[in-house]
Amino acid sequence: MAATVSDFMLEHLHQWGVRRVYGYPGDGINGILGAVGRNPGLIELIQVRHEEEAAFMASAHAKYSNGKLGVCLATSGPGAIHLLNGLYDARKDHQPVLAIVGQAARISLGAQYQQEVDLASLFKDVAGDYVQTAMVPAQMRHLIDESVRIALSQRCVT
Repeated sequence: MAATVSDFMLEHLHQWGVRRVYGYPGDGINGILGAVGRNPGLIELIQVRHEEEAAFMASAHAKYSNGKLGVCLATSGPGAIHLLNGLYDARKDHQPVLAIVGQAARISLGAQYQQEVDLASLFKDVAGDYVQTAMVPAQMRHLIDESVRIALSQRCVT
């Protein structure tokens, strides 16, 4: 099987030093979960019971690892919304955290699709230094590089 964008994303995060991601499964991130399974030992997925725990654990990871990047993962819609409390914890304590969330398919955006949420607006306050959506595979390298650089250099949520 050819490498996917999710495979590339995990490999690139690994190059940045990410070894652990805290998350809760959902259909909006199935591609990423599949990549974790196809690449054992690359990045460990710590599955939590709720998305809020994932964000708090990513924040704690940054706090207790002397400012290394904490990463959390959630599906679209309510899953993404549930990250907010933990992300605000990281923001208020100036911790570098990267939140990766799913989104409804582009063809469904604006059609009141199940669990569609305007993620840019949702995360604008907590991660206002860098909130982006990958629309084509070619963007992934740049989006990862910028989000990690900004989170680490400004000690913020992206």
